[in-house]
Amino acid sequence: MFRGSFVVGALVLLFGAAAVLGFGAIFRAKGVAARIDAAAAGILAAAMAAGGLGWAPLGVVPLGAAIGLAFLLFVVRIVYQGPRTAGTAGTGRWSAIYGAAVAALSGWVLLSASSGAGSVSDHPGHQLGIILADIMSAILMLFAATGWLLGTFAMPAESKSHAVPRLKGVREALMAAGLAVALYAIS
Repeated sequence: MFRGSFVVGALVLLFGAAAVLGFGAIFRAKGVAARIDAAAAGILAAAMAAGGLGWAPLGVVPLGAAIGLAFLLFVVRIVYQGPRTAGTAGTGRWSAIYGAAVAALSGWVLLSASSGAGSVSDHPGHQLGIILADIMSAILMLFAATGWLLGTFAMPAESKSHAVPRLKGVREALMAAGLAVALYAIS
């Protein structure tokens, strides 16, 4: 469970903004696959915002079910690609694999936050290997957030690569930064 007011405020702000952008992207999406990705990202961010509010020990089953649903939606996107249409940038297989990995990390954060409500000594996150894995994951998520922002806003005009759509890039950067804060907090 997250106890510091800075940590709780940062988690609610980052995940709440990512949830709003995720649910808002459902209405802007041009294809079914993009709507599924946006819905999964919104559900995942909303569940993590609820966990940041301290509901993880009380609502581990509903929050875990929401994270599991988001994970399954990403897995469906990995397996079934569907017809490719114009305007569905960011809905490919690699985007879904990244979303499934973020959902798995979110599940780990939820599990650690819900089991950490008791004594500090019986918290599984206080074993040295888990602490190091959590901190390394937090650092990797900071790199991911930076990469999403660079891919969104710092693409040169003469580059042959396509820039990430702004709402998706900001949403994923907020989600990655929120996971970095949460992983650091549970370590």
